[in-house]
Amino acid sequence: MKKILLLMIFSAVLSCKKDKESVVQNNTDSTKSVLDSMQIPAFQNGEESVAFKILPQNITSQKGRAIFKQNGNVLFYFDQNSNEGNIRIDGKDYPLNTFNFTENNYSISGRGVEIEAANGDFKDEKDDCVEGNFPEVKVMLNDKKVVIANITAQDCPNY
Repeated sequence: MKKILLLMIFSAVLSCKKDKESVVQNNTDSTKSVLDSMQIPAFQNGEESVAFKILPQNITSQKGRAIFKQNGNVLFYFDQNSNEGNIRIDGKDYPLNTFNFTENNYSISGRGVEIEAANGDFKDEKDDCVEGNFPEVKVMLNDKKVVIANITAQDCPNY
């Protein structure tokens, strides 16, 4: 019986000693781990993290056409006269064939491409055109999505 009692005491001492050792080994500076978790990850090249790149086109505004620009460059357009538009993604042209405008929102699409511009802030009509600013526009290509910021729409309806 003494042997069993000694064995139990010895086991208890060893397990306490292991617990104490594990606590010492996990001792970290809690300030550092909190700061590390709050840091924003840095990318080497911000463009590499984008699913795809929308390239500018040489298109001008005209009656019956809606153009969508970022920093003065036309990224995509839709001509309501011909019921056709285009967006250039990664060097490939994607034809657009559906155009809907309701209230302050545009929904434009084509095969494999969907564009959503919502909650535009429109100014008064000027020279038969309306201009609106969109803080964000979502472009979906198949299962990939890119959100582009600060888009200006210039829509010159043909009516």
